Amino acid sequence: MTATLVTLGAAGPGTASRTLVCVPHAGGSVVAFRGWVRVAAAAGMALRAVHWEDETGTNGRRPSIESRADALAAELRDLPEPWVLLGHSLGALIAAETARRVEEQAGASVPERVVLCAAAPPGYPRGFPPGVLNASGTGMAQYVRRLGGTPEEILSDPEFGPQLLTQLRNDLDLIERYEGASGRPLSSPVSVYGGASDASVPIEVLGGWRAFAPQARVRVFPGNHFFLHDSPADVCREVAADCARTHPDRLGG
Repeated sequence: MTATLVTLGAAGPGTASRTLVCVPHAGGSVVAFRGWVRVAAAAGMALRAVHWEDETGTNGRRPSIESRADALAAELRDLPEPWVLLGHSLGALIAAETARRVEEQAGASVPERVVLCAAAPPGYPRGFPPGVLNASGTGMAQYVRRLGGTPEEILSDPEFGPQLLTQLRNDLDLIERYEGASGRPLSSPVSVYGGASDASVPIEVLGGWRAFAPQARVRVFPGNHFFLHDSPADVCREVAADCARTHPDRLGG
């Protein structure tokens, strides 16, 4: 299992005050954040997104949210501060687990803020319907259409459509097998963002993240599960504003 930080855009040195590291949703990739480059730069952030290589090891273990978090934490260990870790849906669960691991590493670079988007906290019902993992290709495609966020030309493409559905099925399996680690709350400042019309992650569950990050700031945006890609400029401005707040959100700060 490896995690690679892919730089998006070509911001020159000194043009950004912080780095925004983005972890994509289930079935997603670095391409999901390609349209964020200019709006992130306008908010003073350089943009990097996470690419996964889920190679089954010699021990035969399947990839997991925990193994992805291990790989990403190792990649972030020496990232120059300040940096912000943002995860979307599945990516939010990975981001939370990654932040926990980074905080436990002596001498490691730690996030200025962790931003968890469109995700129910561990212990809450899964956001996808029962049986979707065993659905046919047609059934999975119907689910993707209902969820939104995927262009029809990609979903209907004879080459890329099946690849996307396979990746989505594998990623949803990570969520299905995830139980969530117990332990001390995150000490990093945390923001929780949700979509007002996200049927898969109702806004009333967002406050549940305070069991893992007691001082988490919760913000609801217009839109559905993909609100952050519908209005990336609004999200980037909110991230920058959260980072600029004078009141300390770090436990012990």
